[in-house]
Amino acid sequence: MQGLVVLLEANRPTVETEDGARYLCYLRGKIKRDHGRILVGDWVEIERTDPHEAIVTKVWPRRNQLVRPPIANVAGLFVVFSASQPKGSLELLDKRLVLAHMMGVAAEIVVTKTDLNDAEGRQHHVITLYQNIGYRVWPVSAVTGQGINALVSAKREGVWVLVGESGAGKSSLAKALLPHERIEVQELSRIGRGQQTTRWVRLLRTGTFWLADTPGYTALETTVKDAARIRDAFWEWDGARCRFASCYHLDEPGCAVLDGLQSGRFDLGRYAHYKVMLEQWVKPY
Repeated sequence: MQGLVVLLEANRPTVETEDGARYLCYLRGKIKRDHGRILVGDWVEIERTDPHEAIVTKVWPRRNQLVRPPIANVAGLFVVFSASQPKGSLELLDKRLVLAHMMGVAAEIVVTKTDLNDAEGRQHHVITLYQNIGYRVWPVSAVTGQGINALVSAKREGVWVLVGESGAGKSSLAKALLPHERIEVQELSRIGRGQQTTRWVRLLRTGTFWLADTPGYTALETTVKDAARIRDAFWEWDGARCRFASCYHLDEPGCAVLDGLQSGRFDLGRYAHYKVMLEQWVKPY
């Protein structure tokens, strides 16, 4: 039987098969030697040993994998952003979007806590900026339910990972998306920081896709980092006609992106984040 690893505890995977049955599995020694560590999100073949347990006999090749959090075969990221209480980092938001691009997976932005006052206009800024770039942006409130049905009913398949800063509302969002699952949610601390509530990575089925809730990761890690791919992740620059096709939009003559920054065509904040990523991830480039 074929199934998906939906939970991994003490190196024992729980596998869900196509008919919805779940089996606590052991790994054969050959699987451990030849494949190495198994991950949540792996597709496997199993042989049932009793009504509730099975042995993993094969692990199918992975499409991709995240290093942190450890998840295989990711189809897309829900990048969760809180405009207030606490204020999310736009730099971290852009880093997650770029990592999704470099992995070749989809990314959608979920702006949470829309029931809170937006006196500074940060919600409006994020929604408008990223919708204009071409991202799917979902304004939602786990308190009022605003936007939840639209988010769930949109067509998508495969494993989608909830990522975002601690306190951004990932667990509250997961609970709203999966009202019948037990998902712990805690209040913000006195200094406005979120407290980690998820204890392990697990996949939960919702609609036509699988949702991965992750244990408080504030950063993503992938082994794919390349200067050209970072540059190409900023889609809004695609139409800029620079003098050189290989322009990295730093100090090259005839750079249309630099001109666009001066004219207000492109967002200065995203450009600053681009330079930070080059400096931190791939220098010298």
